Amino acid sequence: MKTRGLIVLFVILSLLLVACGGGDTAVDEPAVEEQPAQVEEPAAEEPVAEEPVAEEPVAEEPAVEEMAEADLDGGFETFLGDMDHYNTISLDAFSELLATDPPFILDVRQPSELEENGWIEGAVNIPLRDIADNIEYLPSFDTPIVSYCSGGWRCTIALTALEAMGWQDVKGLKGGSFGGWVEAGNPIAEGAVPELVALNEANPDPATVEAIGKMLHNVPDGFGVLKAEDFNTELVDNPDLIVIDVRRADEIEANGYIDAPNLLSIPLEEFVASQFMWPEELDAPIVTYCGSGHRSTIAMTILWSYGYTDVRSLQGGFGGWVADGYPVAGAPEPTWDMDEAFATFLGGMEKYNTIGLDDFNLALAEDPPPFVIDVRKTAELEELGHIEGAVHIPLSEIADHIDLLPSFDTPIVTYCKGGWRAAIAMTTLHAMGWENVRALTGGSFTGWVDAGYPVVEGLAEEAMVLNAAEPDPAAVAAMQEMLHGMPDGFGVRTADDLFIEIGENPDLILVDVRRQDEVDENGVIETENLVHVPLEEFIAQMDMWPAEDATIVTYCGSGFRSTIAMSILWSYGYTDVHSLKGGFSGWVDAGYPVVEYAAP
Repeated sequence: MKTRGLIVLFVILSLLLVACGGGDTAVDEPAVEEQPAQVEEPAAEEPVAEEPVAEEPVAEEPAVEEMAEADLDGGFETFLGDMDHYNTISLDAFSELLATDPPFILDVRQPSELEENGWIEGAVNIPLRDIADNIEYLPSFDTPIVSYCSGGWRCTIALTALEAMGWQDVKGLKGGSFGGWVEAGNPIAEGAVPELVALNEANPDPATVEAIGKMLHNVPDGFGVLKAEDFNTELVDNPDLIVIDVRRADEIEANGYIDAPNLLSIPLEEFVASQFMWPEELDAPIVTYCGSGHRSTIAMTILWSYGYTDVRSLQGGFGGWVADGYPVAGAPEPTWDMDEAFATFLGGMEKYNTIGLDDFNLALAEDPPPFVIDVRKTAELEELGHIEGAVHIPLSEIADHIDLLPSFDTPIVTYCKGGWRAAIAMTTLHAMGWENVRALTGGSFTGWVDAGYPVVEGLAEEAMVLNAAEPDPAAVAAMQEMLHGMPDGFGVRTADDLFIEIGENPDLILVDVRRQDEVDENGVIETENLVHVPLEEFIAQMDMWPAEDATIVTYCGSGFRSTIAMSILWSYGYTDVHSLKGGFSGWVDAGYPVVEYAAP
């Protein structure tokens, strides 16, 4: 109150001085000069006497207008409502996009990672924690962006942050991200990392940029990754741990859930709309999980953005948790049995589910024609073309695109470059419930071209979403795991390499899957470790299979049946199984030794 009285007294004295014609200084430098309005506007236009100094003290006037609060709710709700395949893009789809309509590519790794391992040509490098500090280097809001990192984790955080700030079409590269890109044999750039080029094409809300920047600066070491082993320990050791399952209700019903004392179910699609379910304390220990780890990382990033400080995401998600053998609750009784699925397939084979070139050409003229699946890589279609009407689904992604496949009873023909991958695809589809799938033989696509049959140049048209079949989720999960874990080269073993391996590896086991009459008539490959299990009886004679960690090469007459057997063994968790290219015939043609079969 004393201060206020002094100010009033001082103003009155100033007015008296003005009235007496003295003290011009008081008018040029009024007592309220701390107020921005008085500094910016002349005293003559704003007389001191009209200024309500006593009613609005200087101390209560803000020096700078406060920044508006970030609309995180609006940004995240728009993002979650517009998600397409949870904003992921596969390696093949990304490769195809690069060839047709290149997106803005954002590499969110550290510069040292680019210097050591290279980068995808054309990528702009902005490390994850620095994205909000470098808005000027990003494109317009409607420009398609693909973010990537080393394995796919950081780019998920990046796409979530960018979408929150207003970018409308940001996807994260999956399939192992940059590591998967390299393993797939795709090209990379090396050398000096390109300098950033200012674009100044987007103007996101400053308050939102500030909020997201703060979140990114505080991303913890390890980027919030929590391994299943550590999660299992924490569930026991930390009674305060809160677990949030962000899967849809139908996924939980179909597959069960992780039995945690403090478990919340908040589907990602409803995550922001369900804030009332979030823990009250911002420092609460939280673990999010989904099916594979992608959606839960989006949820983790959202929680970080709202100020939560102790949030992590389960690496590998529910699928990884189950694969590692940890317990689940609420899982329904399994309706799919792998033994039964493969036994049904093998028992119903006709000509080992092959179709020749001429018969396939005739089938294409039927009404309706078979559903044709090209399982080659995108680059192969770009270079060599495709068979008209084919739907393109790369082999490793077949179980990821059930929505693109027809009903279970629809005739299907798979093809690839030479027939090898087509056999794996045919086996996989039968295991998941399709009843009439054949693989194109006779050299498959190469044979088709050599025979003079027509080919359409370039990529196949975008596949239509059919949602015509509903295979058992357990079957789909098993085939996804098998296909994603295929070795480079798809398990091909040449006769030359096998001959060397037989001499060098005394533990190598050969599995001959030909019929008994073939073995008796033609003999077998000479080796110390031979197991004979005809393909038709492969499931019935599972007790004959080698140990799961054994090094195995399967063979038949030409390589087709042995590739089916190899695919089956992969499905059961065998990791070191190959199939002999050209089979027994190729071995003999190469001049390698055979012996008469002696039954054990």
